[in-house]
Amino acid sequence: MLTRLLPFILLVAACQKTIPDPVSKRECWHCKPAFRLEGPAPRLQFVGDARIDALAGYLAAQDRVESQQVGFGGTFSEVYQVYVKLREQATQEQLILLLQHRSPNVRYYALLGLCRRNPEQKEIFYRQLAGKYETLNSISGCVVTSGELWQFAKYRVFEAENWMEEELEEVY
Repeated sequence: MLTRLLPFILLVAACQKTIPDPVSKRECWHCKPAFRLEGPAPRLQFVGDARIDALAGYLAAQDRVESQQVGFGGTFSEVYQVYVKLREQATQEQLILLLQHRSPNVRYYALLGLCRRNPEQKEIFYRQLAGKYETLNSISGCVVTSGELWQFAKYRVFEAENWMEEELEEVY
């Protein structure tokens, strides 16, 4: 009797083993890195300058980052205009501090501002970017996307050809 049940018991036991599902993981299951080079944890909330803090606070309160023109009609984005003001009014040191801001929106815009000023130092700025694995929502034109901060930053700063020249002149 036991010899008849033994193959059935082994079959049931073998079917109970769970196989990891690589699709449900954030990263490829067979090529997971031993560690992540993320940079410092985001902790900064205020720079100390009331104007810059107000602009950064506005950008932090938004649901997403926006390109210069959004929507089907291509209306000029108010959020993007605030980014332009931040980029123009903040010093390089203040923008570097904003790379540690609690909001991924502010960190993204600070990185763009720094790379626009000093494109030859973009790798250094990218390494200083905190919280690279936080979720960031974006709208560019009429396309809404979501992903991790590092994906948007890496594409915009390193892979998009001539992204600084392609921006249209700001309209106020």
